[in-house]
Amino acid sequence: MKKSIFVVLLTASVLFSVELKICYLNENLLPIVKVAEGRDNPVLEIFEALSSPPEGLKTFVPKGVLRAYFFVGDFLILDLYGEKLKGMDFDSERYFIHQVLYTIFLNVKGVNNVYLIVDGKKRDVLVKHVDIRFSFPREVWEKWPIR
Repeated sequence: MKKSIFVVLLTASVLFSVELKICYLNENLLPIVKVAEGRDNPVLEIFEALSSPPEGLKTFVPKGVLRAYFFVGDFLILDLYGEKLKGMDFDSERYFIHQVLYTIFLNVKGVNNVYLIVDGKKRDVLVKHVDIRFSFPREVWEKWPIR
C-alpha cells in the first residue's frame, strides 16, 4: 500500500511541475538561461523568477511589475504596473523587454505574439523610449540578440 501512495504522489508532482527557462543577464548583458521549477501559474512564476536573479547575474525586471495577463488566441497580453517601471532609461526598457519576451517565448509555446499594456491601458511607449504600440512577434523575439 505504501508503494502505491508513493507512486501516486510522485506521478502528481511530475504532472504538475513545469521546468521554466529564465533569462538573466551577465555583467556583459549577455543572456544566461537558468532553469527554475514552476507549479501553478507559469506566467506569474516567470515574472517572479525574472525579478530575483541568482547571485552574479542581473535583471531589468522589477519585483511585482506584472499587474495581470490574458491569453487571447495565440496572443499573450501582459499588463504591467507603470509605477514599477518609472525611472527606466532606454537601456533598462530595452533589456526589460528583451528579458521578458525571450523568456516568454522559451516557455509558452502556444503564444506567437505578446502585447504590452501599462496600468490596463494601451500606450505608445513603455516608459519614455521603447515603442509598444504593436505586438512583439515570436519570429523576431525568440532569439537573442534581436535582429
